[in-house]
Amino acid sequence: MAQLTSTTAEHYETVDPVELERIQIKHLWITEPIFKATEIVREMPFFDWVSNLDSPEEFLPAAVQLFHHSATFPKVMGLMLGTTPMSENHMMPFYAKHAYGEADHHELLMRWMLKHKLLSKRSDIEYVIPTPETNACVNLAYQLAMERDRSMWLVTINSGIERCSNDFFKVVAPKMHALGVGNVYFDIHVEADEHHSIMGLDYIEPLDPESPRGRHLIAKALEGISLWAAMLHSWIGVEMFPHFDLDGSLKKRSQPVFSAKTKKQNFPRSKAREFESNSYCLLHN
Repeated sequence: MAQLTSTTAEHYETVDPVELERIQIKHLWITEPIFKATEIVREMPFFDWVSNLDSPEEFLPAAVQLFHHSATFPKVMGLMLGTTPMSENHMMPFYAKHAYGEADHHELLMRWMLKHKLLSKRSDIEYVIPTPETNACVNLAYQLAMERDRSMWLVTINSGIERCSNDFFKVVAPKMHALGVGNVYFDIHVEADEHHSIMGLDYIEPLDPESPRGRHLIAKALEGISLWAAMLHSWIGVEMFPHFDLDGSLKKRSQPVFSAKTKKQNFPRSKAREFESNSYCLLHN
């Protein structure tokens, strides 16, 4: 098979800090809760795990799952492009650029894994079973592509998950360089995902965050961040699923235990509300 270099890296636009700030301020209704939630995720155990890596081999459980995500994501973007209705044709260049920009990245990751002996041969990846959390994160994108809701896609994928991705690579890329195994795969996402994570908002209008539509969009964006966090932690054997209030702060939850005799209709509403006001779940490590 021919060796691949990134055919897409040079096609990313340079991030203009002034333009990013303009869009962020214009869309504070969605950027504030997204930024608050992603800041919380950055403080979670996965990032401590990355900082404590002593060799690229230790990154293997994350790398093979990341390969699945990286290989699948552009396909979902292609689906969003392919199902664009005529009334939304002006969005096709935006979707196409994003899909093209991601199309060869999994191959860059594969070459990196082979070069540094994380895998002995390409076919080893076929033995990897994606975690349920990895599938859930990807499947959210499939859901949004099939629903063809431009605003929902942009706030969830381009704003929420892409910002999470940017945070991920901002930690992983320098760590790989520190270990002497830096690679364009990690480096390109640092700027590319920052561009994706905000520029898409220019294609939608600001909303009242208290309106029904605004609340649904914010909730879906935060759902994506929850799924991303759960996915990362599943790669290192930690079950964690953070829940966020609509302002992006951590929603506290406990785990109610129901016996087989518990009748749903007799469950007090006050107790149900209590279960919605505890912390994110760190189930086991």
